[in-house]
Amino acid sequence: MSDKIYASAPLEPDDLLWLEEGKRLVTESLAAVRNAANSLMASLGVLQSFYLGILSFGKPLPAHACFWEQALFSAPMVLWLVALYLCIAVVMTKKFPLLPNSPSDIRDKTMQLVLQKQTQLQWAVALLAGGLLAAFVLFYWRLQSS
Repeated sequence: MSDKIYASAPLEPDDLLWLEEGKRLVTESLAAVRNAANSLMASLGVLQSFYLGILSFGKPLPAHACFWEQALFSAPMVLWLVALYLCIAVVMTKKFPLLPNSPSDIRDKTMQLVLQKQTQLQWAVALLAGGLLAAFVLFYWRLQSS
């Protein structure tokens, strides 16, 4: 049995550095996504508290506003609660069957988990932004109608 040696391009001076950087990114990716979700949850908590304070003390709607007008002002809170749920889903650990002696199974399931959590985090950010936009539009509408 003979060993085959395959031809490859010569290494650039910084190739090893970038290979190490790639390994570090892979090993830290799940923790980074979870940390981002924790930060987003804190931001959502502050936004929700601020918004509820405005609704409670600022009287954005007159007392004679119909139900649908009042319900519209809950839209940002609903969006932010869904975003909070998604952040909690990112942070929560998930039980999944893993073959501990199979590098390809570990790689595939880890990448699948990271991509799923990254998608949930992106949706949470989009909902946070949508809630902010809805809040600004609602308050602008309220200012114009008064």
